[in-house]
Amino acid sequence: MDHINTEFADGPRHGDETSLPGVVNRTPLADRIKLRSEGARFVGLPTAGFDQRVFGGHLLAQLVLAAAQASADRHVESLHVQFLRPGRPREPISYPVRTIRTGRSRTVLAVSAEQAGRELVTGFVSMGPGEPSPPTGSIRPPQVPDPESLPSLPQRRAAGLPADGVRLPPHGDWRTASRPLDVRPVNDPSDDASAPRCLWLRAEAVPDADDNLQRAVLAFASDRSLVPVIARARGERADLHRPAVSADHAMWFHADLEPGAWILYVQDCPAAGERSGLARGSLFDRDGRIVASVAQHAVLL
Repeated sequence: MDHINTEFADGPRHGDETSLPGVVNRTPLADRIKLRSEGARFVGLPTAGFDQRVFGGHLLAQLVLAAAQASADRHVESLHVQFLRPGRPREPISYPVRTIRTGRSRTVLAVSAEQAGRELVTGFVSMGPGEPSPPTGSIRPPQVPDPESLPSLPQRRAAGLPADGVRLPPHGDWRTASRPLDVRPVNDPSDDASAPRCLWLRAEAVPDADDNLQRAVLAFASDRSLVPVIARARGERADLHRPAVSADHAMWFHADLEPGAWILYVQDCPAAGERSGLARGSLFDRDGRIVASVAQHAVLL
């Protein structure tokens, strides 16, 4: 169970707008997504102390960990999932895992997230031996300011900067928010809508994190503020865009990145219609090396 500090929350320096009154969750992200084994399935918890549906990135991270524990000698290489139902904030989530195929170089697992008999997410995770050397590719990240030179989300709001499309920003300490990532938007919404949207992200450091825990943290980060790029492509204001829900999410892992390191999330939208849209993302480390690729289909409400 998350460690919840129920002492008086000193002013608005902790949590976010969905925090339960007087409750501060100081649990590190790696512990929030931790699973325990129960036979052929694994069980995790939603993030405690907040009144909101379970964040999709939380489910993705726990799916990765469930697959990793079911095939401990291999690395998570990709995931393809469908979001089916919202998760409730106070009930355990179970992750049954079934092996579809095991070969000499690949294992394909079917993994789902279930809560009180309701299936929340279902999909497939591909496991492999891992790459022996860093990847090469044909794309490079855009030239952007360093994250340390950019204001945090609380600083942006205090300064009255334009809306950035990031939901549930922390009131102060990002580590105590429901989505504990330090987010530094690079672009203002007035920028050219055809240009990529860029965000710097980092999670709390996890000493000696293994490869699959690193990838679980990347999966959590991959769902942070991706859908707004669709609204941007539609010409909608970041603070007045139509609500949308994620329908499916695909992710490919190319390299490892230790939690605590800055990630540049470069996003674009190749198709934005009246009822749905497709968001894409590339995650780079500070040296410009690509570490993961993402695609997410969202339904506009």
